[in-house]
Amino acid sequence: MVMDFVGDQDRARGRTTKLVLLMIAGIASLGLVLYAAIAGVLVAANPDPENPIGFWQPELLVATLGLTTVVVVLGSLFKVAQLSGGGKAVAEALGGTLVHPDSRDKDERRLLNVVEEMAIASGCPVPPVYIIQDQSINAFAAGFTVDSAVIGVTTGCVKRLSRDELQGVMAHEFSHIVHGDMRLNIRLTGLIFGIMVLGYIGWICTRFIGPIALRSGGGEKNPMAGIGLALIVGGLVLMILGSVGTLVARLIQAAVSRQREFLADAAAVDYTRNPDGIAGALRAIGGLPKNDLRKSAASEFEHFFFTPALATAFSTHPPLPLRIARIENRSPSEVSAEFTEMKREVGRRRVARLDQGLPPDPMPASPPVSSRTAAAPVAALDPSPPPSASPVIAGLAAGATSPNWRTRPATQVRESLSHLGDASVDHLAYARTLIATIPESVRDAAHDVVGARAICLLLLVSADADVRKRQATTLQSDLDEPTRNEVSRLSKTVRGLVSDSPETRLVLLDLVMPSLARMGDEDASMFLVTVDSMIDADGQQDRFEWLLGRLLQSHFASIMGRTRGAGAANRRISMLSEEVRIVLAMIAWSGSRNATQAHRAFVAAARTAGVGDASFPDRSECSVTKLDRALDRLQRLRYKDRARLLDAAVEGVCSDGHTTIEEVELLRALAAAISCPMPPVLPSP
Repeated sequence: MVMDFVGDQDRARGRTTKLVLLMIAGIASLGLVLYAAIAGVLVAANPDPENPIGFWQPELLVATLGLTTVVVVLGSLFKVAQLSGGGKAVAEALGGTLVHPDSRDKDERRLLNVVEEMAIASGCPVPPVYIIQDQSINAFAAGFTVDSAVIGVTTGCVKRLSRDELQGVMAHEFSHIVHGDMRLNIRLTGLIFGIMVLGYIGWICTRFIGPIALRSGGGEKNPMAGIGLALIVGGLVLMILGSVGTLVARLIQAAVSRQREFLADAAAVDYTRNPDGIAGALRAIGGLPKNDLRKSAASEFEHFFFTPALATAFSTHPPLPLRIARIENRSPSEVSAEFTEMKREVGRRRVARLDQGLPPDPMPASPPVSSRTAAAPVAALDPSPPPSASPVIAGLAAGATSPNWRTRPATQVRESLSHLGDASVDHLAYARTLIATIPESVRDAAHDVVGARAICLLLLVSADADVRKRQATTLQSDLDEPTRNEVSRLSKTVRGLVSDSPETRLVLLDLVMPSLARMGDEDASMFLVTVDSMIDADGQQDRFEWLLGRLLQSHFASIMGRTRGAGAANRRISMLSEEVRIVLAMIAWSGSRNATQAHRAFVAAARTAGVGDASFPDRSECSVTKLDRALDRLQRLRYKDRARLLDAAVEGVCSDGHTTIEEVELLRALAAAISCPMPPVLPSP
């Protein structure tokens, strides 16, 4: 099975390693230049010619190299730590405001619909969305993990683009989310900030510390004058080094970012099968007289955006005509000529309006009709399939009905796993179908904090009458009145929905995540206690209960900056063979298999994983507690071995030729635990 996603993740780590090496070389160079400047000043300012000071001073060399390293590293770590809790920090630094999931504004509702579809199609949690009040057309994705990601868009992007164009932009940003670009962007931001700190310290030395020492010096036995002069010169050197170092870091940032933008454009086209969408958005941007983001933090986060946020000498993005030419497979010169004519038309329109005493037209010139698509209705969900969706998916979407499945052919599971990080147009159409099957009352409730809590709890309601009574007692004692009322109102609808279509359980869980993220830490902790009580009501934990609890714990840990199983992803699969054995055994025993079938599934999976000599655990040895611990430890698995582990899991699931919903949910848990978002399993062709 080919998994380009895992390869991209591994390449992202490789680029990070190269950045670290460049950073070490850069810090060493800065330290050497600083040493040379300070040593030269001390030699020249030596007041005692009979005891000359040599240029070679090992202690000074160690001190300058150490000081430079400490300053840059601490500055970088400070900035990364500031941003590592989630994309919320980036969005708020840019002046973004959270779009409430229950918003009724037609433009915001259209945006949220598109984001929800993209998230479910790619297997990611639905990210919170932030609006930046700015007339430019731009967007960004930020966050340290998939769980902590946010999407940010400008008001110009929301109001000036059609639905298809907006979808193309969002597909581009989701590519950044699932391919590890966000973490790289944050580290680039930290690197640049760390180098800039050198310049700040240099300014302090030159402006304050050095002059104070210089004025306090005097006399043969008082070296403060020389030290003050050295501090002033050293400070000037630091200011120069900080500026030059920042410039070099910006060049590295631009080179890395430009290549990633091409890849994200290509992924967006693969995702939507609609090149007119993203190409139309780029043309709309090209038709603007100016597309600068009027935010002070825009330069710091330049490389996060869909297109350049500022006009700078070192652009972090390829030219718009070149991006469009690649998307449409046309000649760059031909597209450039179109852009030139479009800009001339913009200029003529602006001059004409000014001659009439009117303000310049704030709207972009319209690109050719062939490249733009009409906006779809924005207030309601549009279940129609995207272009190129398969006939099966198109038929489902047209009827807005999801097949009630208990099993799927093994080929469909293999197909879905082959699209990790690269969801197809069929996944996007199927995501629309799944959302459209959810009654409007439930969808509306999922967009509200109280309703989101109620839906989560209703997903845990047992089919056993006695257990339901104990769960009802828990809800009565733990919940406030609004949540109790919402549970009562939605109970019949939600339980009937998941009974008819079990796969909608995960869709509902994805839809409620942005609303749950609005809860405070204390409310979230109390909510998780209630969830645990619901799960423990029958004295045992089934696989879906475990999955729901794990996904909620992971989600809240990410948005609160407390990730589970944190550590470098550098372990080989052989180093985590016991954890791999537990996971593959749980998969082998799932799907209501007997001992013979389970053993066959485990052997096939273990052979694929490269742990073929592992002993097969008995069913009694496979507890969800052991599985939970194993998945936490598997977060340390290096990326090149994650593909092998997922392939092995699929072999175990597909050994009998079909899969159950429980097996798919286990695969989803495994993929989520090792940061490999898994698209939904499509129906049979």
